[in-house]
Amino acid sequence: MNFTYNIRETQAQLSKLCRENQKFVITRRDRPVMVALPVEEYEAMLETLDVLADPRAMEAVKQSRTGETTYAELDLDDEHFGLR
Repeated sequence: MNFTYNIRETQAQLSKLCRENQKFVITRRDRPVMVALPVEEYEAMLETLDVLADPRAMEAVKQSRTGETTYAELDLDDEHFGLR
């Protein structure tokens, strides 16, 4: 399945492409100009970036990887995942 479409192809197939719930690249003159992806993937990326930008969260990840702390389940309902 092709995941790269030029602008004209995208316009003609947008409904179908959205129904397929797949990410795809839109090109103009054979150069990528846009990426379309399902909302769930976009939101997951934003959450990952939030965690990566949080020094405390990253310190907790580092400590966990090196065995300096014990496992603690994250509180997904908390904005800071229960790490504060």
